[in-house]
Amino acid sequence: MSFWERGVAMAKGSTTGLDEAATATGVWQSGANLEDLRSACQFVQYGPLAEAHERGTAVETMWMIYRQTAAPHVDHDLIEAAYAQPQLRALFPFHSHRSLNFSRCTGFPYTHDLPVVTPVNGRYRLTWWKTRSPHGPADIGETDNPRDAVALVVAHLPPECGPAVAGTADDLDKSDST
Repeated sequence: MSFWERGVAMAKGSTTGLDEAATATGVWQSGANLEDLRSACQFVQYGPLAEAHERGTAVETMWMIYRQTAAPHVDHDLIEAAYAQPQLRALFPFHSHRSLNFSRCTGFPYTHDLPVVTPVNGRYRLTWWKTRSPHGPADIGETDNPRDAVALVVAHLPPECGPAVAGTADDLDKSDST
């Protein structure tokens, strides 16, 4: 079972008991928080990022996770350079295909209207995600170091970009059109 809220998989669990599954569904749909769900249904698990989403600190927690990870696909110099910029630190960071992305919301689907940074052979390629050409992402430019890449991202942010809000890109699209 997966327990979703505002585009975030908040918890998951597995049970063969129909009564347990029904109880978990009822507890979650009643608006229970993660701790109450876990208390009522011992098979349910969740992690620190889900707790952060519940507290409203998902952006800060995701930055902390990336800054502390040992994952080989994360360019730590790029993460630190991006984190040093208040405009980017206010956005929700996420990785996809070795690229560092930024979102104006904390839930999936994320926004794809901000520059993306991809480390390639010791350089940093910046592209637009949303305005893809038939041959791949539309290029913004390339830099020799993460600090310059981050400066280029900041230069291409739309006005009044951030901080990231709870919810999904679809939620933002609805609020942008009103």
